[in-house]
Amino acid sequence: MKKYLPIVAVIIFILALLGFSNHVMEQQKLQEAQAAYEEERHLLVYSDMPDDVNAGLAQAFYKRTGMRVQIQSKTDDQIGDLLGSAAERQPDVILASEPMLRRLQKQEILKPFASEQTETVPYAFKSADGYWTGLWLDPIVFVVSKEYYAQKGLHIQNWDDLLTDPMLRLAFPDLASMDMAGDFLCSFVEMKGVDAAGLYLRALQSHVAAYSKSMSVSVRRVASGEADIGVVDAAMARQYKHDGAPLYILYPQDGTSYWLTGAAVTQWCAEDELAASFMNWLFSADVEAILRRNHIFLTYASETAPQEADAKGQKLVLFPVKKQYTDAGRKELQDWWIKTIRFGKEQ
Repeated sequence: MKKYLPIVAVIIFILALLGFSNHVMEQQKLQEAQAAYEEERHLLVYSDMPDDVNAGLAQAFYKRTGMRVQIQSKTDDQIGDLLGSAAERQPDVILASEPMLRRLQKQEILKPFASEQTETVPYAFKSADGYWTGLWLDPIVFVVSKEYYAQKGLHIQNWDDLLTDPMLRLAFPDLASMDMAGDFLCSFVEMKGVDAAGLYLRALQSHVAAYSKSMSVSVRRVASGEADIGVVDAAMARQYKHDGAPLYILYPQDGTSYWLTGAAVTQWCAEDELAASFMNWLFSADVEAILRRNHIFLTYASETAPQEADAKGQKLVLFPVKKQYTDAGRKELQDWWIKTIRFGKEQ
């Protein structure tokens, strides 16, 4: 019997070794499966930001967190058309304009999200129920040529100041050609009422040297001296100023409209922890650096973010508007502006 003990010992050792090897192999398979899952695990984001910004966001988020996000560039119209389409994987997170986010909330596509970061955003710039939160503002501002600022810049404070100089050459947006310009019109009417807004815009028209269908055209007219003052969005004005254009940026001290871009988590998102990480990261300095690298100079919705003063050191003042208008309501007001102000066919 004793002569078989070494053989039995060897057999037991081999079985134990095989068992241990199988355990190691199973653990390796589990690790490989987990790694494959993590490799595939990612958020799908629809974003109306430019392609270069979206690519930069995805790369920077992975570098910072090790977590993946796929960001697809979409216009607001494309976002609206693709949501719910059976041919498309539905997004987990959406970066879009305030009108689109409000629309998606009404369609019950979004789900609430709140965090310490979203708490830093004033209630005016987010959904009261947490369905979306604002990230960046692009307010309407005055750009003043270097020559005109030297002569009369100190007297330009409010909207009514645009009416005081009969020789003023004004570059003004075509209020029917851009969503942002239409938003300005709706906000202006909300603040003043239709009649008072109509009187003001008719009086302003005598100073308008040119209506522009893009904000960049108005900025270039001011920078070149073709116009004395332009009414444009701050992001475009800051971009040209940053590039050395000879102009000054002033904030209307009786308030102004703003175009808001924000973020929201959708009902399709099953990766709540990953979505929370991405949503909170959007408030970080990483994102600010990406925007500036792409020459995009927005105003941040968060109260803790640094805010840029105008040429006189004045803070931004915004219209206290509720923005309850619909797309149809905005288009109706734009038609009113075309008929009664721009071409004056109706009163």
